Amino acid sequence: MESRLVYKNEDGVRRTFITDTDNPHQLVVKTEVVMDGVIETNKIMRELHPTKSTNKLVARGVPLTVYERSVHEGWDDKDWDRWLNDSDNAVFRVWEGRV
Repeated sequence: MESRLVYKNEDGVRRTFITDTDNPHQLVVKTEVVMDGVIETNKIMRELHPTKSTNKLVARGVPLTVYERSVHEGWDDKDWDRWLNDSDNAVFRVWEGRV
């Protein structure tokens, strides 16, 4: 039998413990993050970002779940470049060039 317990639900982050009596030694933590405001703000910033600026803000608002995965998997700069350049993650880019 599965059991769920929400232990954090604030600042756009909701974390839930999930346990199952069929596998009592396993604990799953589900993290959900509300990103709507970040995505809209990034869109505006992308439109306003100067194209010839030497100071480039590349990305903003990378989801907490992605950051946590990067720590867990030990990402290096190449892994971050790959994630940032992936077209599926374009909504988190402020600068439209490639990293």
